[in-house]
Amino acid sequence: MLIDRVGKLPVLERFLYWIRERHAIYLRRETGKPKPWTDDKVLQQYFFTNPYREHDKTTVWFRKHVREPLRNDPRVLMATVIFRWFNYIPTGEVLLHHRLLTDWRLAVAKNRLRRLGKVFTGAFNISNSGSTKPKIDRVCDDYIQPIWQDRKRLLQRIQQCGTMQATHTALRCYMGMGGSGFMTYEVVCDLRHTYLLRSAVDKCTWSNPGPGAKRGLNRLLSRHLKEPVRDWLDQSGRLLSTMQDRLDEMPVFEMREVEHSLCEFDKYERARLGDGHVKRRYTGC
Repeated sequence: MLIDRVGKLPVLERFLYWIRERHAIYLRRETGKPKPWTDDKVLQQYFFTNPYREHDKTTVWFRKHVREPLRNDPRVLMATVIFRWFNYIPTGEVLLHHRLLTDWRLAVAKNRLRRLGKVFTGAFNISNSGSTKPKIDRVCDDYIQPIWQDRKRLLQRIQQCGTMQATHTALRCYMGMGGSGFMTYEVVCDLRHTYLLRSAVDKCTWSNPGPGAKRGLNRLLSRHLKEPVRDWLDQSGRLLSTMQDRLDEMPVFEMREVEHSLCEFDKYERARLGDGHVKRRYTGC
């Protein structure tokens, strides 16, 4: 749809359009159709992740090489925690090759990582939280190592609670996993597809919203973008029902897709309106 026509749609229709069109781009690309995969200039020029996290390149690699082989294995917990701190396929390949995702050895891991050029993804803003340590040391020493040492107790706690929200709460106790809960939520969303959270009863009733998702919801509700969102679960639950009803031709949605799509929709609207900076241009790679 041409961008001037998109702008004339009611805001809910624009949101549903974004989900449908971004997924269509994914399907067109996967079937080998040539570019452009859309006539939407914003979607042509800027980078947007898929509505479904499971379709993103990094998650596809992690699912194939780590998560699926370990989906019924307790070691999947630490393999997920370790990989998501770097979230970069070449780093994951090195860690996997040296069995550091399942048998974490701090000194060996740091030695291997220091030999690499790029270690971390550019998609996650990983903070040193005021530490003067090199980022590799900060992540390995202070973020991964304490969870590795406590892994048996943590695993038992997750098995006992069995919900995404309770698992998120348990993980946030560890350094680096608190704050907005963004990194923790990434881990929980992976564990959702393993034996640990496969049967989680809150997969369609709970999510952890980031700032972009909150702005996206405020856009949908015609509220000020910076207005505090105190009704997240209620409003996002309603939106999930709308998505399931109106986009029933698409794969099944859970609350993760609601949160994720709202975040990307906020970015889409900023690009469409020239309202703020959108970091990543799309290169077609």
